[in-house]
Amino acid sequence: MLILSKYFLWFIAYSFVGWAYESAICSINERTLVNRGFLNGPLCPVYGFGALASIFILDMRTDNLFILFFAGMLIACTIEYITAVLLERLFNARWWDYSHYLFHIQGRVCLLGAVVFGVLVVLLIKYIHPFVGALIDQLPARWQIVLSVVIFTFLIVDLYITVRHLLLLNSRLQKMQLAINQFLKQYAQQAGVLKESLTSKFEESEFYNRHIKALVNLNRFQNIRIIRAFPGLRSISYDDGWQKLKSILLGSDRSK
Repeated sequence: MLILSKYFLWFIAYSFVGWAYESAICSINERTLVNRGFLNGPLCPVYGFGALASIFILDMRTDNLFILFFAGMLIACTIEYITAVLLERLFNARWWDYSHYLFHIQGRVCLLGAVVFGVLVVLLIKYIHPFVGALIDQLPARWQIVLSVVIFTFLIVDLYITVRHLLLLNSRLQKMQLAINQFLKQYAQQAGVLKESLTSKFEESEFYNRHIKALVNLNRFQNIRIIRAFPGLRSISYDDGWQKLKSILLGSDRSK
């Protein structure tokens, strides 16, 4: 139990560090505070998994910086690629897309990200983990177990809330997509009008009814958080509905 608690606290520590790193980068790019991450809480689990995998595979096995760098690149990119595929399959959406970067693999991983991950793994093995590991080891065994149980409980609750919201969001996007498709079909005779220009008038049509407005306003805060956390997110099946939802929510949010 104690060893599992220790590994779990490592996972939480590096998930938090990953969240802080990602949130800082996104906040600078967006010029506003962004809670980056799949979960509502301050954690990016993909960083936690990447850090644990790197520690288990590389720590105490080599001091060669080149091996650490390239092995770290491979480990981190493999985990990021698998995570991207799983999120796409589970939630019918692409959460990030590196297609506009040079040397990418299906837009899920790219060379620039791999280089950054390689550097981070070197820093992790050489400097960060010796400090973090020693810090966690200083906690009494009882407190490691208690802290792990408490954090794990909050993590499961957060995961449940997030997954439930995303599954419900998919069904709402399906209804919104249907309304948009009906709207476009109704005005299809305007062949000279671009689809984007026509879709921008959706809110002025009878298809933007009370039911669709209610769908837009459901879990408004949660939807805006996801939009700001993953500005490049695209729905695989209902992207017209997702883009319209984004424009309505962000437009109303800015107008306040």
